[in-house]
Amino acid sequence: MELFPSIGTLVKENSQLAEMLHQMGIRYYQEADKTLDQVCKEKGIDPAKVYQHFELLRKNQEFDLTQLSNYPIEILVSLLRHSHQLYIKQKLPFLFQTIVEMDENKFFNPEIAKDLKLVFPIFAEDFIKHIYEEEDNLFGYIQYLLDATLQISNPGKLYFMLKTKGIRTFSMHHEAHDNELAGIRLLTGNYNLPEDADLFTFILYRELNDFEIQLKQHALIENSLLFPKALRLENEVRWRLDQIRTLN
Repeated sequence: MELFPSIGTLVKENSQLAEMLHQMGIRYYQEADKTLDQVCKEKGIDPAKVYQHFELLRKNQEFDLTQLSNYPIEILVSLLRHSHQLYIKQKLPFLFQTIVEMDENKFFNPEIAKDLKLVFPIFAEDFIKHIYEEEDNLFGYIQYLLDATLQISNPGKLYFMLKTKGIRTFSMHHEAHDNELAGIRLLTGNYNLPEDADLFTFILYRELNDFEIQLKQHALIENSLLFPKALRLENEVRWRLDQIRTLN
């Protein structure tokens, strides 16, 4: 074991460290032979802050469905929004820049590298569009339902939204996006690495696989927790609206 492990050794032990270093302006594949202390000294970064930042990144990715099931729908929406921001501001930029900057001629399979450079930017654009649509439409609708449990100020508008939107409609539309990375997984052969994979390929495939795991967990939270809670909320609002119509 190295007494002072290189960045290459550190990121191979935990590929998420490569993403965190990227956020701090350190390209793991350019500094792979240096130690973390060396690079931090060169860039004027406190190594302690690097480890603190990494610990925060790790905690943000912890997943406990049982614990989350006890959270009210407002907290679930807040957590999902937070995940969206992590995808947009951290995960996607790291993967995008890594893929764009890679030397396809040094990649173990230049054809796969070329295809990734073409496919990933398209995926990223569609994925970001899907996130913003979900926030505006689904999360916006849930907030409207929450507001309606406190006061129904416009019964006509509420009735129209219940008719034209509806959680079941959102749920069916969401299922079509559950497997966002299917095409890239197919392209990379399920992220299977050759035995002699270089560090760059190793980290890229690990991080793509990790991203897919995160997306599946995100979808599980929405499908198993958010949509059932939202459906109960919607039924409560329908009942409240029926009470108003009955009284009138």
